[in-house]
Amino acid sequence: MCYIVTGGAGFVGSNMVKKLNEKGITDIVIIDSYGDDKMKNLLGLKFRDFVDYQDGLKVVREYLGKIENPQGFFHIGANADVLEYNPKKMMNENFEFSKLYCEYSDSKNIPFIYASSSAVYGNGGGKNQSVGSDEEEPHNTYAWSKWLFDQYVLGNKDHFVNKVVGFRFFNVFGWGEFHKGKNANIVYRFYRFIKEKNFIDLFNKEIIRDHIWVEDVAEVMYQAMLRPDMITGIYNLGGNHPISHRQVAEIVVNTMMEEGVIPSQEVDSYIQLVDIPEELREKFQFYTHAAGQLDFITEIAKGNDVKMKEYVKALIKANK
Repeated sequence: MCYIVTGGAGFVGSNMVKKLNEKGITDIVIIDSYGDDKMKNLLGLKFRDFVDYQDGLKVVREYLGKIENPQGFFHIGANADVLEYNPKKMMNENFEFSKLYCEYSDSKNIPFIYASSSAVYGNGGGKNQSVGSDEEEPHNTYAWSKWLFDQYVLGNKDHFVNKVVGFRFFNVFGWGEFHKGKNANIVYRFYRFIKEKNFIDLFNKEIIRDHIWVEDVAEVMYQAMLRPDMITGIYNLGGNHPISHRQVAEIVVNTMMEEGVIPSQEVDSYIQLVDIPEELREKFQFYTHAAGQLDFITEIAKGNDVKMKEYVKALIKANK
């Protein structure tokens, strides 16, 4: 009764393993790369084995072939560095490996639930960011790698023997992203800015993003595996309630003031406006919204402002 989770030591992946453990599932194989920082996410979790995908497609394929009685495949691992300048490496990790995992799942007649990305909608700022809309406009190699695999799934959907469900993740926040550095969600980054230099660097252009709590992501993916109404296809996965970076900064600052971490004063005194770096201007998403999202997902993902506040409180408690 084995379940496979790629990226299982990473941010979303480790929360997926945690979710499976909460459901009483411990026969789990994790496929990821080794890294001291992110391996800490595995502390307290139960799983059977760990496989390093960096050993190559051939080694991973051979390992998968030896797994007896697989039940489901959660493909979450990816190279998510939007500034990756090696297209071959990005496509190998995000496209070729994805095809391998999907084809393996199909050969075993098990559900394949995977992470796509809202990055496929680009930075055009359109309001209709729904699957199949004319808003799909990848703007960097990472986004193209995700879009290409989505097209592979849609092009083969009539041939799969079990469901293949892709979720276009919007901005995920929550526990387990400490190792991600500049790729961490802004809730965590804004908290670190205050801790490290007592103010938040906020870009001097309005940025509005759709966010979702990482535990809600794991719950939705788990339900997708079980729900008969979740059929093969691509779906948005966000909070369906975009908020600005300025609003997120206010949540972080106000929570830290309420908890006595920083002196109570005007929120603006903790915010410093900065120019967007040149290398990001053409690759940055200024607006995202999980349009056309399924109702059950929106219900699970509601209340993100409260969840952000609770996350900041948890960060404060962990760093006392």
